[in-house]
Amino acid sequence: EVKKDPGSDAPPGPLNSVGILGGGLMGGGIAWVTACKGGLPVRIKDINTQGINHALKYSWDLLETKVRRRHIKASERDKQLALISGSTDYRGFSHRDLVIEAVFEDLPLKQQMVAEVEQNCAAHTIFASNTSSLPIGDIAANAARPEQVIGLHFFSPVEKMPLVEVIPHASTSAQTIATTVKLAKKQGKTPIVVSDKAGFYVNRILAPYINEAIRMLTEGERVEHIDAALVKFGFPVGPIQLLDEVGIDTGTKIIPVLEAAYGERFSAPANVVASILNDDRKGRKNGRGFYLYGEKGRKSKKQVDPAIYKLIGVQGQSRLSAQQVAERCVMLMLNEAARCFDEKVIRSARDGDIGAVFGIGFPPFLGGPFRYMDALGPGEMVATLQRLAALYGPRYAPCEQLVRMAERREHFWTNGETDQGN
Repeated sequence: EVKKDPGSDAPPGPLNSVGILGGGLMGGGIAWVTACKGGLPVRIKDINTQGINHALKYSWDLLETKVRRRHIKASERDKQLALISGSTDYRGFSHRDLVIEAVFEDLPLKQQMVAEVEQNCAAHTIFASNTSSLPIGDIAANAARPEQVIGLHFFSPVEKMPLVEVIPHASTSAQTIATTVKLAKKQGKTPIVVSDKAGFYVNRILAPYINEAIRMLTEGERVEHIDAALVKFGFPVGPIQLLDEVGIDTGTKIIPVLEAAYGERFSAPANVVASILNDDRKGRKNGRGFYLYGEKGRKSKKQVDPAIYKLIGVQGQSRLSAQQVAERCVMLMLNEAARCFDEKVIRSARDGDIGAVFGIGFPPFLGGPFRYMDALGPGEMVATLQRLAALYGPRYAPCEQLVRMAERREHFWTNGETDQGN
């Protein structure tokens, strides 16, 4: 169903070639899915040739693996690679239909990119920002053509994660939405259209879940106990291992943004995050995280680094059962998902379920947060959240949406709102 959803009533505009700003990890991954999966010519711009070479090597490595495994011929590899080119200036950008920006999370820099694309590209060129934490409306604030600015949020690693969030701001045109959704589908992605509110959808429901895992660490729970509890619940990896995988610096930078937008329920034990980052722990990417990494960043039989407990200032003794650990993390995620539904951050319960399953790895056998809340029933959800709020504080207070639904005995998936796509 989502694969067929055009995302908007308008017909998409032209989509024959794509530009990418930034040849880093995200830029390289986006170039690969655009050229090698979508079959579209890609031009990469980076401030130095090193960045362009990095992006080209990213695609070469993925294609070379396919050749080695005999999935494709060397001639096919060369043909696909020939679709990607690069430059340190805007040569070759004038005819691009859509430009994806994947530069640093810095608002003035992204606004400058909008201005440069408007100066160097065609009048119809769409500017799509791969931001994870900056409002699209702010990125488009000084744009000459704000209706052609949109968010297109990929998840890392780009070649593996099936979800993208398409984020129109207040002035984005219906055609821009339709064209961006069309591109995402060409790239082999499942797009969901979400509102331009802090954290969008996926990061917003993920943050309280990760925060709670960190909070339990400060209470003395062991890293491997917390992770094992959530794997037992059905997630592919636990929250702390997830933080190591995405990068502790990357994974925590959204938290202050969310706290500023939504208040105290998003506050993380800041001193803990700071002391971990100050100890130069970024996770798998620099071989120093919550877990120990052997050669080449490979996890050595998933052993926790014992120095973590000293850093946090706790002993590391598990007191909670696996079920209690999972409940504390998951209930906050569900409560936030219900808020997103209420605020129309997502267009339907279906989109909310798809976003969580494909973007976070929410247990697919539970159907997603909304299917799961429907299975539990709103009354049970409210009772559980009230019990947790009495034990752990107001961040567990059930949101108005759930309280209303419990009173009326409503469900998300049978609600009229579920499939009207508004």
